[in-house]
Amino acid sequence: MEEAWADVMPAVVRHCGARSAVVLINDDATGRLTFADEVGLAADYRRAYLADLRRDDLRLDDLVRHPVGTVRTDTMIPRYAAYRKSRAYRELYRKLGTEHALGAFLYRDSGRTVGLRVFRSSRDGPFGADDVERYQALLPHLARAFRLRALNRAHHRAAARPQQALDLLAWPVFLIEPHSPARALNRAAQALADARGAALSSALSQAAARAVATWREDGQTAFVRLAPDPAADGVGGVLSLELIAPAADDPDAAPTAVAVLARPADADARSADALAALFHLTPAERSLAAALSAGCRLSTAAEQLSITYETARSHLRSIFAKTGVDRQTDLVRLALAQPTIGGRRAVAPRRLPDPSG
Repeated sequence: MEEAWADVMPAVVRHCGARSAVVLINDDATGRLTFADEVGLAADYRRAYLADLRRDDLRLDDLVRHPVGTVRTDTMIPRYAAYRKSRAYRELYRKLGTEHALGAFLYRDSGRTVGLRVFRSSRDGPFGADDVERYQALLPHLARAFRLRALNRAHHRAAARPQQALDLLAWPVFLIEPHSPARALNRAAQALADARGAALSSALSQAAARAVATWREDGQTAFVRLAPDPAADGVGGVLSLELIAPAADDPDAAPTAVAVLARPADADARSADALAALFHLTPAERSLAAALSAGCRLSTAAEQLSITYETARSHLRSIFAKTGVDRQTDLVRLALAQPTIGGRRAVAPRRLPDPSG
């Protein structure tokens, strides 16, 4: 629809004997106006018009009462004398000469009023009776077309939201349908599939087949396998499978499997990132917190970070002071409690002023 729509507005302009056109959308609550589907209008037109806009410039309310009207610039707004001194008039009407406008109300939906204006220059003269008649005959079809387009866009936005939510997840999620290869459902899964290739898809399909066999025997639908499951080999995590039972009218069909590959090592790093952002840890303190969150003893963490044990103890004391905990186990619990989505760093909250001054 969007590809075909590129030809609609130019055709409307030609059909009405105009040179340019714009769809105007007015928010009924705020009065905010936006331009859409511009044809033949320079960017200077839009910027200057919106900068000098008055709520009654567009006069969509008038268009509701009088669905079709041929107007000159000086009748489009009640303050024409003042408007002639504005930047919009200087940059638009004197420069572009779009002095004659044919306006129509199309429809009101979800608190928005949608109107259409087509323009002719002063050199072309006003729209004639034939132009108005053609435009008026076109309006019902345009109203339906714009409504269908709005519904189509709303449908696509609604369909995109679940995908956006899946892409926020840091863990790879796959869909495994009967007799089909595993399909990546989010960005993390696609990145893993690109890196692992057919071997990962085969391992996931095998794991799903074993889960389906168990489901047929005892009805179990949830399965968790620790590494070194073939699907998780090299990932260092956990494979979780959930089966979606087939429809009641097709009980002999195989269920669909949803597979999630959880990687605790990555989760530890993200938790440390969140902790560092929230409590303003230094890079060295963040590295130590990540090692401790992964289960390392302080001495082991110091060895991994190539620092002395005393330096590690100094970092730990500083972390305790900043986070308000005094035990290593409490620090790990605090780190794991931090919210992390898609590997993004948590944003440190704005510090509130001390009421005591």
